Amino acid sequence: MTEGQTTKLTREQLYTEIWDISVSGVAKKYNVPYAELLKLCRETDIPYPPSGYWTQLNFGKPVTKTPLPESSITEVTLPANSTPKRSKHTAVSATVTKVMKKTQPVESVDFVAKAADEDEVSGEQSVVETPDKSQDNELTYRTVEDKHNIYNREKLYEEVWANPVVDVAVQYGVSDVAIHKICKSLNVPVPPRGYWSKIRAGEKPKKTPLPKTKGITEIVGSRTFEGVKLSNAASQPLAFLSEGERQKVLLAAQQIKMPAENAQLHKKIIAYKSVVKEWNKKDRKSEGAQRSFKNYSNRPPFLAGVISDETLPRVYRILDALFRQIESLGGSVNDDLSLQVRNERVYLEVFEAQDEVEHKITRQEAKELLIYEDAKRHHTWASKPNIRKYDYVFNGLLRVSVRKHRYFRETDKISIESRLGDILIELYEESQVLRLDREAREEAARKREEEARLKEERRKRYNKEVERTIALENAALDFETACRIRTYVKAVATSCGQDGLDGETAAWVDWAMKKADWFDPIVARDDELFGEREHEKSLEEKALKKFGHYW
Repeated sequence: MTEGQTTKLTREQLYTEIWDISVSGVAKKYNVPYAELLKLCRETDIPYPPSGYWTQLNFGKPVTKTPLPESSITEVTLPANSTPKRSKHTAVSATVTKVMKKTQPVESVDFVAKAADEDEVSGEQSVVETPDKSQDNELTYRTVEDKHNIYNREKLYEEVWANPVVDVAVQYGVSDVAIHKICKSLNVPVPPRGYWSKIRAGEKPKKTPLPKTKGITEIVGSRTFEGVKLSNAASQPLAFLSEGERQKVLLAAQQIKMPAENAQLHKKIIAYKSVVKEWNKKDRKSEGAQRSFKNYSNRPPFLAGVISDETLPRVYRILDALFRQIESLGGSVNDDLSLQVRNERVYLEVFEAQDEVEHKITRQEAKELLIYEDAKRHHTWASKPNIRKYDYVFNGLLRVSVRKHRYFRETDKISIESRLGDILIELYEESQVLRLDREAREEAARKREEEARLKEERRKRYNKEVERTIALENAALDFETACRIRTYVKAVATSCGQDGLDGETAAWVDWAMKKADWFDPIVARDDELFGEREHEKSLEEKALKKFGHYW
């Protein structure tokens, strides 16, 4: 429904739609204010689902549908919405924000209850009930609407101990940090540092049992990108490699170590330092400005602009450890510090986080404010100086990304140095992704080239066929002319009667019959003056040759 318009529905139709797609669904469908729609339902005595209805329905529990009572009202008019319809993303964000205000504080993860807008209005606690296990046997994770996941405590525990958290995060379409926070809020233990390295080495480390809890057992969280459900084969690291090569890479990942602080760095890193230094020197962003890749119109070179000078030496040592291990496995390092892994160019992305702190006004800014206040008293057009409210300070915490939507984020308890083995494996995983993408592009290019070749071949055949057809038609016209000439000559000879042909007429008949033979493509007689007749050419071309030249 467009803005400013109203929609009329029968009372029974509105009742049916509300119980089919909820009050919020009807409000979105017809673009009407949610609160106004609820008010209309109360005024026209149309019952709507109570709190918890959609949650129970989602989990397969029995629900009761309130029948529509009789009324003298048969038709209702939906109120018009004077404000533009919100995008789906904005609507979901607003719902998440409102519901978080009613939930127990759980760090900074965006949680939202399954009980949709109806539960929100009533103020019901935003914690999802535990469903019957009989209905959850084949459930790995479920989604609410299109942009949310339901995290079941027992299922999540099995998932994070069966696969690394980064893999579980990809399945749910969220970051690994979000999975860690959800596990913490549900009291789900996660594998300790080094657990997966021991698994890859063939050891069987002890699995922390799931503790009992009297708290919540399920949480609904928003999804940041489309989740990917991994198969058992795909969830195994480096499954695309041969067993020998796979064991070699896993062993290298287990043995990777940071170089000593005074050790000489890789020659490519030493050469690249000047690139970062020169770019940072020319960077015009002021001290305290927010620095991320999206804050630059032109993306800076690798490591430039987004890492503090104090943290750069540490980043160089991290890269040195990775580069030397990659080279020991047969890879190489490019001049821009990208990597050649299995003949594929793989890029790393390293970013240092920033803390948001309250901005302290500088002397220059204080002077500008005084000038503005003085000017405002004398001139209404005085322009207030643009002074930011917050400063952004590098905090030394790194985030390393190799694949899309997958990254290693450092925390106060987990350092990037402890994840070097996992990053090395991720580089190899990315090389396989790039290889498959490249092969798909090459195959698509091959198909396009083949289609173009066949198209060109058909075009040539078509044009040749056109030329042959035109030549046939032209030859047939010549044959028709020859037949007409012969018929005419025969008629002339017949008209002479019993006296026969005189010498002049006989000579003309002989000349005319020779011209008929010259026109006839079957006889194809050469003319003494006109030469050979090109029967396949058009009349215009043949006429030009026949009559276009005189001596």
